[in-house]
Amino acid sequence: MRTSLSHRCARFLDARDMLRQAFPFAHAQMIPICAGMAAGQNRPWDAGRLYACRDLIQEKTGLFSNFRGAGHLAVITLLALSPAPEERMAFALQGYKVLRTRFYASQYLPLAALLLADWARGRDLDGVAARAEEIYRRMKREHPFLTGAEDSVFAVLLALSPDTEQAVVDQVEACYDALKHPFGTGQYTQALSHVLALGEGSAQEKRDKVLGVYQGLKAAGRKYGAGYELGTLGSLALLPAPVEELTADVLEVDEFLSHQKGYRGILGLPKNQRLMHSAMLVSGDYVDQRKTSVMGAAAVSGTVAMIAAQEMALCAVMVGGIGASAAANNDG
Repeated sequence: MRTSLSHRCARFLDARDMLRQAFPFAHAQMIPICAGMAAGQNRPWDAGRLYACRDLIQEKTGLFSNFRGAGHLAVITLLALSPAPEERMAFALQGYKVLRTRFYASQYLPLAALLLADWARGRDLDGVAARAEEIYRRMKREHPFLTGAEDSVFAVLLALSPDTEQAVVDQVEACYDALKHPFGTGQYTQALSHVLALGEGSAQEKRDKVLGVYQGLKAAGRKYGAGYELGTLGSLALLPAPVEELTADVLEVDEFLSHQKGYRGILGLPKNQRLMHSAMLVSGDYVDQRKTSVMGAAAVSGTVAMIAAQEMALCAVMVGGIGASAAANNDG
């Protein structure tokens, strides 16, 4: 394994263990996602910084605020990784206030607000929110039963595109149509189509690359999940690297993780989750490598933004899974 990827894996495992110790009651599936975001940062952080950001959220929001909902740990982590947590929180609250004029309150909206704070800062926030609302409305018209509150995050992501609202939705639909035969017509295929719509190229080209990695992993004896894991597979497919290279990297990380605490044995995480975590780590490492290569500044900026967007989108999907699990437990 190349040195940069090995170091990222080590940072990931360290961050995962620290998050487990700091927040022992956090949802088990959310912890690795947050650790994956931390693995891409060389900025020092510890439990004290995490607790300070938790306290900041408590100070700035009410007891029943959506900032303290199923995505609470993700919000804490994103603030802790910021060089200026207070400033980021202030911008997020401002973005949340703007989004609330366009969307119903939900546990996903704080994630969308953080996106708005990070990528729309200095722009017309209400204008971006209006575009997001229009994109969401058109998405809802295309898929009234699949489109839900979690898609507000994707709507904000897509609203940052320079394309028109209809062009954005047309690209989403083209990706969805191209993917529904291998992956079905459910919400996770729609989420994957949202991710792919963020990248360049035709829907067919992106479909071919997704299937190339998917089938390459399958040929090596690794079955990639066709549920919430698909969004991360989409982020791999958007990277300007050969399918064979991406597949080999994911397999290498997966083999490494299979021997680590929390993944090995019958008590370890399921193999499909381990494979998704491997894909997440490879995506992040690829971006770090290209930061110092001959890629132009615009290309680097776009790729970094795309990976950050995938992290946020994956958080949104995980928040939805946590909420569904909690509802099922309450019903039982």
